[in-house]
Amino acid sequence: MAAEPNPNTEPKMDLDQEILDEAFTLRPGDPLALEKKIRSVALLLEELTKEGNEPVSGAIAYGFAEILQDAAEDVARLRKELRRREEELPGQDQ
Repeated sequence: MAAEPNPNTEPKMDLDQEILDEAFTLRPGDPLALEKKIRSVALLLEELTKEGNEPVSGAIAYGFAEILQDAAEDVARLRKELRRREEELPGQDQ
């Protein structure tokens, strides 16, 4: 006789999908946003090109360029913030 399913058990979670969702979900103010942007483009390029063996369409490449431009703006903003903080430190010889 087959065992009946237990209606009180929780559905099995796909841990890999949950980790991926968290790793690549961008939220306002996320301190890892810059890293997530860069890693998501890298992962998508690797997957879409079958590890470099397939071409990527121009539309997809354009989308990646937009994401990387946004990431570069984040880097510039962080660099300016770091420079400003360094200038505010007392006793620093310039």
